[in-house]
Amino acid sequence: MNYQMTYSPGTTILEEGATGDCAYIIDKGLVEISVIRDSEKIVLATLSDGDIFGEMALISGDVRSASVLALVPTTLSVICRPYFQEKLAQTDPIIAMLLRLLLARFHEARGKLLSMPKVCLAGINAKSADPGSAAENEAQQEVLLRFKFINDLQSALAKQQFFLNYQPIYLLDTGNLAGFEALVRWKHPQQGMIPPNQFISIAEDTKEIISIGYWVFERACCDLKKMRDALGVAQDSAEPWMSVNFSPVQIKDPNLPERFGQILAKSGVDPCSIKIELTESVLADNPQLTLAFIHEVKRLGLKVAVDDFGTGYSSLSYLHLFPIDILKIDHTFVANMFCDLRSREIINAIVAMSKNLNIDIVAEGVETKELEALLLNLGCRYGQGFFYSRPLLFENALAFLKKTQGMTHEEG
Repeated sequence: MNYQMTYSPGTTILEEGATGDCAYIIDKGLVEISVIRDSEKIVLATLSDGDIFGEMALISGDVRSASVLALVPTTLSVICRPYFQEKLAQTDPIIAMLLRLLLARFHEARGKLLSMPKVCLAGINAKSADPGSAAENEAQQEVLLRFKFINDLQSALAKQQFFLNYQPIYLLDTGNLAGFEALVRWKHPQQGMIPPNQFISIAEDTKEIISIGYWVFERACCDLKKMRDALGVAQDSAEPWMSVNFSPVQIKDPNLPERFGQILAKSGVDPCSIKIELTESVLADNPQLTLAFIHEVKRLGLKVAVDDFGTGYSSLSYLHLFPIDILKIDHTFVANMFCDLRSREIINAIVAMSKNLNIDIVAEGVETKELEALLLNLGCRYGQGFFYSRPLLFENALAFLKKTQGMTHEEG
C-alpha cells in the first residue's frame, strides 16, 4: 500500500545500516543524504521536490546505505515494496532483470567507493545466503537466455537462418494436389531446429514478426511462381495455390498493403493463387481492424482463409461479417471424428454452413484413408495432413507437385 508521510526539520527519515522495504518520493521539501565515515559526517547529496531516495529497498530489501535527514518540513509519498514487486512482475522480464541489475551494480559501486562498514557488508552477505536467492539466480539465468534468444532471433533473418517448408493440400474428390501451406522454420547455428511455437510468440512480442512475415510472403510468392511456371500453369489458373500464415501484429502494420503490392509485382505471381491465413481469434479480438485488413488484401486480389476454425468462441457470430474464402477446420475435430460424435456433427454443421456462404473447407490433420473418406462423405472439399505428406522443402515440393499433378492420390 502506498501513502504519504510528513517530517519536521531535523527528523531522521532513514538511518544508515537499518533495514527497510520502502522508497520515497519528495512531494515537497528538502532532505540531506549522508554517511558516517571515521566518525565524520559526509554529505552525499541534497534532494528536493520530485526526487526519489531509498529505491534499492524496492528491489532487494537491503540495508540502508546512507542516512536521510529532513532539512525543512517535508512531505513524502511512500512506495512500498509489495506494490512495486507486483508491478515489476507484470512488466517484461528483461526490463525487470535489467532494472535489478542496474540498481544492484550501482549499490555495489557506491558501497566500494565509501568503504562500507562490516555491519552493512554483513547485511548484504546475509541476503546472498537467503534460500530464495537460488531461485532468483535461476530466474535471472532464464531471462538472460531469453535475452540472448531474442538477439539471435533478431539477427536470424539477416543471417539467412530461416527457410520455408511446404505442406500439400489435396482435393478430396479427385485426389489431385491443389496447393500448399507455407510454414516458416528456423535452423539455429548452435541449437539446431527450433519449433515455431518456441519463437513465433517472441517474434510477435518484439515485432520482429513483421520483417519475418514480409520475407515469408515474398519467398512463398516467388516459390509458387516457380512451381506454376514449371508446370506451365496459366496465369489465371486457381491451382496450385499457396497459403501464408499471418500474425495479428502484422495486421497492424500500416505499410502492409503497399508492401504486398510491391512483392506481388516483383514475384509476378497471380494474386488469386495466394491465400492469407488468419487465426479465428484474430477475427474476434479486433474485428474492425481485421475487416479493414481483409478488404485491403482482397483489393490486391488475394484470398483469405481462417485457420484453426472451431477452436474459438465467436465462430458463427463473426463469420458473416468477414468476406472469407476458405475455412480450415482444426485438426482436433478431424482427429476425433470416429471416437466423438460431437466432433463429426460440428464438422458437418461447418460444412453445411460454408456451402450456404460459398466458402471452401480445408480439413487439417488428415492422417488416414478412413478420415479422408468420411470427410469427403460430409462434403469437405480439401484435406491436409500427414496422410498426404509432411511439410517439404521447395525442391521436394516441386518434385512432389510434378509427380502428383493430374494424378489421383494412391491409397496408403
